[in-house]
Amino acid sequence: MNWYLYGFIIYGLALVFMGWWASKKIKASEDFMVAGRAMPMFILAFTFAGLWFGGGTVIGAAGVVLDFGIWSTEYAWGVIPDPYGAGLCLIIAGLFYFSALRRVGGVTLSDFFARRFGKNSGVIAALIMLFGWVFFVAGEIAVIGKIFNFTLGWPYELSIIIAMIIIVLYTIAGGLWSVGIAHTMQMVIILAGITIALPLSLNAVGGFSEIRAFMPPEMISFLPPKAEGFGVVARWLPWIAGWMIIGLGSIPSPDIVQAAQAGKTDKEVKIAAISAGLIYWIFGTFVVIIGLAGFVLIGQGIIAESALMGDPELIIPLMLTELFPLPAAILLIGAIVAGVMSCADGGILSISTLFTKNVIKDVVKPDISDDNLLKWGRIVIAIFSILVVLVSIGYPFVFLLIVFGFDLLLAGLFIPLTLGIYWKKANQTGCIAGIVTGIFVRVVLSGIIEGWSFETVMYPMEWYIYTLAAPAANLVVMVLVSLITQKSDPPITVVENNQ
Repeated sequence: MNWYLYGFIIYGLALVFMGWWASKKIKASEDFMVAGRAMPMFILAFTFAGLWFGGGTVIGAAGVVLDFGIWSTEYAWGVIPDPYGAGLCLIIAGLFYFSALRRVGGVTLSDFFARRFGKNSGVIAALIMLFGWVFFVAGEIAVIGKIFNFTLGWPYELSIIIAMIIIVLYTIAGGLWSVGIAHTMQMVIILAGITIALPLSLNAVGGFSEIRAFMPPEMISFLPPKAEGFGVVARWLPWIAGWMIIGLGSIPSPDIVQAAQAGKTDKEVKIAAISAGLIYWIFGTFVVIIGLAGFVLIGQGIIAESALMGDPELIIPLMLTELFPLPAAILLIGAIVAGVMSCADGGILSISTLFTKNVIKDVVKPDISDDNLLKWGRIVIAIFSILVVLVSIGYPFVFLLIVFGFDLLLAGLFIPLTLGIYWKKANQTGCIAGIVTGIFVRVVLSGIIEGWSFETVMYPMEWYIYTLAAPAANLVVMVLVSLITQKSDPPITVVENNQ
């Protein structure tokens, strides 16, 4: 008898029921997309945290710790992007971005681009976010495939399909209300699970002092450790880029901006975002420590490395099934699945909202009725879910999929968003030129230099050069083009919307 299966079934049914219950709040498309702009602050805080605190953090980050430690100078990789960059993003966005975006109004981030720069900019921004966010959601869904395969023995592909069906069902039913309520429940489960797993993991290795004694010092250094052949610049540039990928790149992510529009007041949204960032840092650090404990357990032979089957991202599920009592293991693995679903549902809803609002309504059929727009929102969720499943099956590497999605947003949209808020001379010509330049440097240039394979474009050998150069080039081009074209393309003065 596989008790994990029963736990997953109960959890899946609870989510579907919750989606049905939340659907009773959906009277119009705005209820579906931004919860009627009436989401309570505590639910909003859990929604912000739950949008990202899932597979990338719990499974992906733990696997990276196992391979590289907190940060590796030699391999220019570690867990700085997630959880630490992700927590930083929520705090920065809450302090400096959400209030300005809410004053402009709208439902999506593309609405801001359209109102600040023009309709063409809004459509281009939507397409960039759609492209990047497919990779983010695919990375989250890949986690469920790995967990179901590991605990239930189901084929990876079948596991992904079943998980996506459950997510689609409750997200279609209740929109952002469903996602917000799900995130509250899911985050309570996952934070409780991590809190339980931390002392159990430390007890299994003999305490944190054993981790410090066993592990190489450079693997537990938060700052870029010294390494032979790496000077100051070579050590610090990747570390800075690691903070930027999600710390800045995720500020223009569609899901958190959409969630910010759901809050009642600017003050509540700011408090919720900062609280979510602190939650992310605290519990993300717990995950990092658990991953370090996994390194020690394998090094000491308590857990066989062969049990990972060559996939370091399975370290936490392996620790749970090997070392913890069955009830605790079921709860904790269920918590991981909860976190993954909380990320995936918000991501897939954001994709749907972008496409229906900023492509179908704003471009294809401006006179579409609210009922038909709501209907299309649900159809698009199902369509894009198929694309997400295909990417997850084709490239099952959680951390890289998620980070690449954020890297695209950093390259293309962070600079135009920031200048659109804080620089009055920014115009549409400059915005589009900056976006095209940033994406060219990050995607096309890396392909030309490093080779046109899926993996080399997603994670080129000198990845941090492209991560740093793309927004820098975006900034230079956008400023120069905006200044040159001030007369031919006057900047738009946005009328604040106090909805």
